[in-house]
Amino acid sequence: MQTNNSSLFILALLIFISISSCNSVKYVAKDKFLLKKNTITVNDKKSIDENLTDYIVQRPNQLVLGVPLPLYLHNSGNKLSDSTYINWLRKNPNTHRFISKVFSEKQVVRIGNSYKGLHNWFIKSGEEPVVLDSLKSQLTAKKLGLHYINEGYFKNKVSINYSFNKNQKAKVAYNVTKNNPFLIDSIFIDIKSQILDSLYQTEKQHSFLKSNERYRDYNFREESKRLTKQFRNSGIFHFSENSIGFYELDSTNTNYKTNVLVQIEDQIIEKNDSIYARTYVPYKINKVSIFTDFSYINKEKKYQDSIIYKGIQIYAVDKINFSPKFLANSIFIESTDLYSDINRDLTRNYLRTTQNFRLVDVKYTENENNTLDATIYLSPLKKYSLGLNTEVTHSNIRQLGISSKISLLNRNTFRGAEIFKLSLQGSFLNTSRDASNNSNFFNAWEAGIDASIKIPKFLFPFKTTSIIPKHMYPKTEIIVGTSWQKNIGLDIQKFTGIIDYSWESTPQKKHSLELLDAQYIRNLNVSSYFDIYASEFLKLSTIAQDYFNQTISTVNAISFYNDNINETFQISNPVEYQIARNIKKRYDIITENVLIPLIAYSYTYNNSESYSDHDFSYFKIRIAGAGNFTNLIATQKEGASSKELLGIPIAQYFRTDIEYKKFWDLTSENILAFRTRFGIAIPYGNSNQIPFSRNYFAGGPNDMRAWKVYELGPGTERSGLEYNVGNLKFMSSLEYRFKILNNLKGALFTDIGNIWDITNSSLTTTKSSFNGLKSVKELAIGSGFGLRYDFSFLVLRLDLGFKTYEPYLENNKWFSNYNFRNAVFNIGINYPF
Repeated sequence: MQTNNSSLFILALLIFISISSCNSVKYVAKDKFLLKKNTITVNDKKSIDENLTDYIVQRPNQLVLGVPLPLYLHNSGNKLSDSTYINWLRKNPNTHRFISKVFSEKQVVRIGNSYKGLHNWFIKSGEEPVVLDSLKSQLTAKKLGLHYINEGYFKNKVSINYSFNKNQKAKVAYNVTKNNPFLIDSIFIDIKSQILDSLYQTEKQHSFLKSNERYRDYNFREESKRLTKQFRNSGIFHFSENSIGFYELDSTNTNYKTNVLVQIEDQIIEKNDSIYARTYVPYKINKVSIFTDFSYINKEKKYQDSIIYKGIQIYAVDKINFSPKFLANSIFIESTDLYSDINRDLTRNYLRTTQNFRLVDVKYTENENNTLDATIYLSPLKKYSLGLNTEVTHSNIRQLGISSKISLLNRNTFRGAEIFKLSLQGSFLNTSRDASNNSNFFNAWEAGIDASIKIPKFLFPFKTTSIIPKHMYPKTEIIVGTSWQKNIGLDIQKFTGIIDYSWESTPQKKHSLELLDAQYIRNLNVSSYFDIYASEFLKLSTIAQDYFNQTISTVNAISFYNDNINETFQISNPVEYQIARNIKKRYDIITENVLIPLIAYSYTYNNSESYSDHDFSYFKIRIAGAGNFTNLIATQKEGASSKELLGIPIAQYFRTDIEYKKFWDLTSENILAFRTRFGIAIPYGNSNQIPFSRNYFAGGPNDMRAWKVYELGPGTERSGLEYNVGNLKFMSSLEYRFKILNNLKGALFTDIGNIWDITNSSLTTTKSSFNGLKSVKELAIGSGFGLRYDFSFLVLRLDLGFKTYEPYLENNKWFSNYNFRNAVFNIGINYPF
C-alpha cells in the first residue's frame, strides 16, 4: 500500500489548528469578547454585496483558509517571556546549576535573550486579537445607514444584534431595512449664465439624472463631473465644479418622490479684499509658446535661440535641438481655438510618451480680452545615457539564470524625439532539461546584441493621420539583432528583424501591427549532436548492434537511421522502431534551420487602473501569418520538397493566440484570479510542420504546474521525449491568492489543459492528434498550493503542483499520482499570470 504524504500533511495541519484554537482568547480580558464574525442582512436576506463590507469599521482577525493563523502566531508568544524564563530557572535549581556549569554567564544571558526574542517575534509578527468594541459597531451602523441614504433609501433603518458564547467570542449582526426608495420626480434647472445654459441644453440628453429613476448619490457625482468636463472643454477656462449645486425639494413627501434642483452659480472672484460674481465666459487661445530647454536653474536666463513655426513661438536658452515640425505636430493646442482640458492633457501626454522629457508642463496666462496665452515648458532628459541591468531570470524553459544587459541610449537622435538604443546582453543559465552529463550548475549561456530605434509617429511613405490620428499616440519601432546560445553544448545563432507599429485607440485598448517580424534560426554545431546527447546515441547504438550487427559512431548515426529504420523494421520490431523514431524526431526538432518571416496584428484590452488594481479584466488576441510574401520570391530546387530563400527553408503557417484574464478583489487581500489561453498554428503551403520555436508546449511554473516543462502531451501520447510539442493548445487556470502573514502570501490553484498535433504528418500518432470534442477528455488537470513572498520589486514564488487527472493513464486516471513523491516543485519569479 502506497503512503499518501498529502494525508499526513493534512492531519498535521488539523492537529495544529485544534491545538491553537484552544488558545484564541489568550490575550482577551475576562470581561471582553473576541470578535468572531460580522454579518449584514438586508431586508431579512443575507447580503452578498462585497461593497458593503467596506463600511464595517471593526473586522475579525485575518483568516488564512478559514483559520486565524496570524492570531494564533501572536498568541504563541509570551508577553512575559523574560520573567517566565527567570521563574523557570528558580523552580528548577538543579537544571539551573547544570546550565551554569555547562555555559558561561554570558551564554546563559544569551539563551535568555534568545528565548525572549523568539516570543517577541511571535507577538510582533502575529496579529493582536480584535476585541469587540460597541462604539465601532455603532459607527458601522451609521455608515451603512448613510450608504443607503445615498442610494435613495431615505427612511432606512439599521439595527445591531450581538451574540456571545461561553468561550468569550462574539458575533455581530447588522440588520438593514431599506424601506421604499425615493424616486426623482421633476428636475428643475437654474443656470445663471446664458452661455452655460446653452451648452447644457446641447448635451442634456446625456444627463445622469432622469425623472422616475431612483435617487442615487452616485448619479449626482457623475452628473457634476460630466458638466464640469463639458464646460471646461468648451472654453470655460475658470469653471469650477464647486459652482454646481444639487438640492432636494420636498423629500418628506409620502409618495416617495422628490424634486431636484440643479443650480449653477456665476463665477466668484476675490480681488482686492472684495468678492463679487461674474458670469462665466468662454476663452480662446491667443498664442502658443514652447520653451524647449526649461529648468529652474536657467529660468531667469535670456533665450538665445528662437523660431516661429506654424504660428508657434519656440525658444531655447542655448539651441533648439528639437525639430520645429516635431514640436508643432506634438501640440494639440492651437491659436484661435477655444480652451479645452482635453487638448491640454493630450499635449502633455503625447510629449511624455516620447520618453525624451523629464518635465512637461502646460501653463496659461490670462489676457484682458478673454484670451489665453499657452506656454509649454519642456525639460529634456540627457541625450546620452548608459544603463546596466543585472537580474535573476526565470521562465518555463529556463529554471534559473543570471543575466546582465548594458544599454547605450541616444535620445532625440534625428531631432524628432527618436530614441536609438544599442544593447549588449549575456546570461548564464540553468536549463530545465539537462540531456548531457554536464555537471556544472550553469549548463548554458546566451549572448546577444541588438539595435533599435523608436519613432513617435508612423514611418510610412504616405500620411496615416486620417486612419490613426496623433491622439492615439502612434509609434514605430525598428529592431535588428542577433544572439548566440549555447544550450548544453549545441550552439544556436538567431538573427531577428522587426518593424512594429503601435497605437492606442483608448487608454484601455492597444494595437500593434508587426509589418515584419523575421527570425532566422541557425544551428552551428549540428555534427556534435550525439556527442552532447550521449544517452540518445547509446539507445540508437544498441539498436544498431543488436538488430543490424553494426557499430556506429556519433558522426554516422543519422546515416544509419536513414538507411535502416523503415517500415520493414517497424513491422518486426515496433518497440525499437518507436525508440529510434523518437530519437530522429528530437534530432529534427533541435537541429532545425529555418527562416520565419511573419506579419502579425495584436489587440489588447486592459481596464486595470494601476499596478495595485486587483479587480480588472485583460484580453489579448494575436493573429500572425508567416511566409506568405517571402514564399512568392522563394525558389524550389529540383527534387526539393519545399521552397528556399538563399538556401534557407521558408516556414509558412498561420497562428492565432487568445488570452483572457480576470481578477476579482475579494476582501482583506484575497484575490481570485482566472486565466484561459487558446492557441492554434496551422502549417500550409511550403511547410508541413511548425518550426520548433513557434510550437506550443505544456508544463512548467507558468503553465501546467503539476508537470515539468515539455512533459505533458501531445494528447495522451507518452513518447519519452524530453521535448514534447504540439500546434494546438488550450489551458485554463484558477487561483485563489490570500495573505498569510505580512509580506508572505499563499495560493491554491487548479490548472487544466493540454496540447495536440493537428498537422497529420507522418510523425503524428493517433494519441497525439486532436479529435474535436472527443479530445475534451484528454485535458489534464493539476492542482496544488503555493507560497509567495513580496519583496515589493519582485515576488518570489514557490508552487507545488499535484497531478490530479492524467488522461494518458490506461486506468485510474484520477488521483493515481496525487502525492508528494510525484508532485512538481516550481520556483518562479512574480505571479504566473
